[in-house]
Amino acid sequence: MTDEAIAGVAGAEAGGRHASGDRSARALLVIGLLAAVLAVTALTSLTWGASDASAIGLLREWLFGATPGNEALSARDAIIVYDIRLPRVILGILIGAALAVSGAVMQGLFRNPLADPGLVGVSAGSGLGAVSVIVLGSTLLAPFTAMFGSYALPLAAFLGGLVTTIILYNVATRQGRTSIATMLLAGIA
Repeated sequence: MTDEAIAGVAGAEAGGRHASGDRSARALLVIGLLAAVLAVTALTSLTWGASDASAIGLLREWLFGATPGNEALSARDAIIVYDIRLPRVILGILIGAALAVSGAVMQGLFRNPLADPGLVGVSAGSGLGAVSVIVLGSTLLAPFTAMFGSYALPLAAFLGGLVTTIILYNVATRQGRTSIATMLLAGIA
């Protein structure tokens, strides 16, 4: 083979490897599109419903402000949008982001794209905490239920999952090193 042919083959391999291996431009495009879909969905959920609020009116108020005599939203619609719908939309976005990050962490930890909380027993621990409050809430756990009221059930589920995670971590950690295989097996057990 001549030097030009070798250089051509090496250049084609490098170009092919670069084109298929570097996906950062595609990732940025997907992230941009998903952010635009999130913005459209949030705006739609703020204005969709029984009120007369429109997406154009809401955008006009945000961009130019409400001027006396030219309000984009009536007082009733402003209460509906800002006091009821906006907190729900923000909370939904934050909860979705938290679930996405926790799922990505779990998948990265186990190096498995199918990893979920049921894999390591966190779901079972949360279920145990919730069932404990449901069954024993009026007897053995009455002080806990009385102290936290309607928040006792979700708090017990959270604490059950947290305690399970701590126990699982302590089982899988020996001499300062955490074994992923031990954690996985203990969680399934």
